[in-house]
Formats: sequence, structure tokens, C-alpha cells
Amino acid sequence: MRLSLQFQQLAKADVFEDMQSSEIADFIDTCELRSVATGKVLLEQDKHADGMILIAYGCVEVTMKTPDGHVAVLHHAREAETLGCMEAATRQPCVACCTAVGDVTFLYCPLDKFAEHLAHPLIQRNVMRIMQARMLRDSLRKHVDQHYSLDRRVCAYLLRLTDRSNRVPHSQSYIAKLASCSRQSINRALAILRQDGLITIEKGKIRLLDRAGLERKLAGQEDATTQIRPLQG
Repeated sequence: MRLSLQFQQLAKADVFEDMQSSEIADFIDTCELRSVATGKVLLEQDKHADGMILIAYGCVEVTMKTPDGHVAVLHHAREAETLGCMEAATRQPCVACCTAVGDVTFLYCPLDKFAEHLAHPLIQRNVMRIMQARMLRDSLRKHVDQHYSLDRRVCAYLLRLTDRSNRVPHSQSYIAKLASCSRQSINRALAILRQDGLITIEKGKIRLLDRAGLERKLAGQEDATTQIRPLQG
């Protein structure tokens, strides 16, 4: 089966915005279908990309290692997101490392094929739009990390990390790492969110029950009945 028929949901990817369905199909059908297991590095920081990646299923963690050895988690890319498009377009080394979190299925467009598609004015524009959106996203997240209280930051991390089933495929220790705080602090923040009916925690796995409620809390709009408060008992 042609990839464009097998993965019709990818036609809505940002890289294809405003393109004709036939043009999108032609792009997707020039790609290679690949699947990897958790922990597999798809793109390596400071190495040149051999092509562009379009995620079909799964989650990819995007991290950057600083010269002093610290690792910053930048993003968790999911279905219909692209990776390596700017590096493939500019022939520059990757600015971050992309690692599979769980099993990941993706379409891989080799460098020579991507160069051909890049001649399309809409592909050029859409790649620029994707980069602009990433700059805005990263700036907003930096603002959250620097200026929001821990309880609001935890809401941001949960909203960011959830999959299509509203489950968080990461441990409390991982969230503590993102928040740069202790596991105990994260556990307490999560317990309060559970007490407020916004999440549930079963066998160590977190699932969102009220996404809109978490978004309101993140925005500082929680009402008097759901404000963060000391745990009962």
C-alpha cells in the first residue's frame, strides 16, 4: 500500500500546509517507512542529518547537551511533527539530539529527495513557519520555567507530555528532572492535582482527567474551589 494511503493523517502536517492533496501524496510516497524501539537516537546533536523525519506514531524526545555537559529537554515531538527539516535544508549539523521514547514509527525523506521537494515554494514557506513556531514555543516555555510556580509548571509538563490517550508515558522522577526539583516536591504537587480531580495515578502511571482544568490552572485561572491547597489528612 502506498504510504500516502497508509498514513492519510499525515496530510495535515504543518509542512504540507496549503498544498494540493496530490502534491502531499507525492511527497509522502517518496519517503521510507521506518520503525525504531525506545532509546534509539534518530538524529544526533552536532552530526549532519541525512534527511527529514515525519513522525507517524510515537514520541521523540528532543534534547540539547551544553558545552559544560548539562542536558536540557527542549521538546517532545509527536504525530505529524517534523524533525531535521531545517538541518536538511541548510546542510548544517543538528542542534539537538532526537531520541525515541517508546516505539516510534516515522517516514524518512532522504536528503536528495527532500532537496527536490524544497524547490516547492510552499515547502520553503512551511519550513520557515515551523521554525518560527518552534522559536515562539521555546520562548514561552522558558518563560514558564523561569517565572511560574512549581504547581503551574507541573501542569505545563503534564500537558506537554501526554499522549493521544491523555496518559503520561514518563515517571515522576522524569518530571522532577524537567522541573529541576526533588521527587518529593513533584509527588506533592501531583497529589494535590489528583485531589482536585484533574489527574489520576494508577500503578505509578499518570492520566489526565480534566485537560481544560489543567490549562486553567496553568494560566492561573483556577477558581476558589480548585486552588492549590495543602493536602488533606
